[in-house]
Amino acid sequence: MAQIKKKLKRGGRYVWEMVKSALPALFMYLCAGTILMMIVYSDVKEGELAKWSSADKVWTGVCIVCAAAYNALIGWAQGGTHYEMLVSGNVKRATQDVYGNEYKMSNHKYAKEYRIWKGFVVGGIISLVTIVVGIIFGCQQSKIDGELTGTAVVGFILSGWSVLPIYCANVATGAGISYFLSLLFALIPIGVSGGFYIAGAYARRNKNLRQQMIADKQAEAAAQKTKKINYGGLPGTKPKKRK
Repeated sequence: MAQIKKKLKRGGRYVWEMVKSALPALFMYLCAGTILMMIVYSDVKEGELAKWSSADKVWTGVCIVCAAAYNALIGWAQGGTHYEMLVSGNVKRATQDVYGNEYKMSNHKYAKEYRIWKGFVVGGIISLVTIVVGIIFGCQQSKIDGELTGTAVVGFILSGWSVLPIYCANVATGAGISYFLSLLFALIPIGVSGGFYIAGAYARRNKNLRQQMIADKQAEAAAQKTKKINYGGLPGTKPKKRK
């Protein structure tokens, strides 16, 4: 029973750490959707549902790229930090195996150690909002396209970067594109978070290896360097150099 509680507690810490890791990027995607909605409806006249001009298309791309870039930056930083935590954990476990005593590290957290799958799970958490909004819009296709409802506005705020382009295309051109296609946008946070999380960890690993190589070379050079003998500065005690 104690082992089960321990595993559940560790699992809960894992989930909580990944949720916290997803919040900054998730907030950025929410901002991207809200900003895109404000831009699209800034020039919509009374009685119109939406427009889909060339400028709106450009701004859609800009908002998505900016949100994905911030997501990549966060994933890169988290990958490097978690790799350092993994190194600390390995030292702690190795010490325990050798000496039988657990080496105390106040800054070490097992739930923050690097795992190759963590970035993709964090991306999946970020994508949950996009998936939920896409399913709701897809199930209410005719109602969403027919009028600007409160559901549509809330969806634009939560995940406008994924559903607003389809909404504007349907309203402006009558294309009738299914909102279920917006679920494909969920792959962006998953791929970006997972890929840059791994890349950040490998970048930190390579940086540590380079620093270790430099330190080893400096230590080797210092060991091979001829040491000067201190003769105390007394006259006649220092040997003369041969010409």
